Amino acid sequence: MKPYFTAALGCTMLLLASCVSYDAAPFTGKVLPRISGYTTGVTNDWIYFNLRTGEIFNLRSPNQDIAEGAQLNRLDWDLAFCGYRLRTNSGSSGSGRGGALDLGYGNYERWTRADQLPAGAEWTVDDSTVSITMSEKDWYHYLLENGMNFEDNPWFDPNNGPQETTTSANPLLAEAMSFAGPPPSYIPSYHTYVVRTADGRHYFKLQLVSWYNAGDPIGSTGGTLSYYCDELP
Repeated sequence: MKPYFTAALGCTMLLLASCVSYDAAPFTGKVLPRISGYTTGVTNDWIYFNLRTGEIFNLRSPNQDIAEGAQLNRLDWDLAFCGYRLRTNSGSSGSGRGGALDLGYGNYERWTRADQLPAGAEWTVDDSTVSITMSEKDWYHYLLENGMNFEDNPWFDPNNGPQETTTSANPLLAEAMSFAGPPPSYIPSYHTYVVRTADGRHYFKLQLVSWYNAGDPIGSTGGTLSYYCDELP
């Protein structure tokens, strides 16, 4: 190949490359207002949402508005996030008529009305079987209370990761995102779920999209989940 032709070809390829756009469509869903969960120093650090009114509790810090346990007798919340774990106002988490239903993989846009939901569906309510990462602070407090040795019982085990405990949460929605590692990775199921509100009269479809804020640059700190959540009228 002649030198001048090679140079011309190289310039053409550079020009073409400079014209290619890799911009993704802007994310139109929702993002958690802050990081929640064990990294804040509190194991059960839940952000509560009233889906009917748009009100958010514990917006700025853990237990600011609704302390752990105080949610049980309140009907002014419908959905809560602690990291990638979720609660509905039902079962062991609350006295409401909430719950969750799995509508299968994808097809988020297909579901537009509440009358599309399967008749006689069995709603999953919250129980106390869902695993959650324990904060380092709470783990060492547990060791002190039980007279256990710090060196023999580290919070982080290289083979097993950080300590875990169980909490009250929705076991079906626990499948919406899974954790694997090392290296740590958070994998959404991309299933579409429906959350029933505390009053049992409203339905919101839900899909977790990413452990990261979809509007932030790649490589940003995780924990501010991106998700879709819209009412089915």
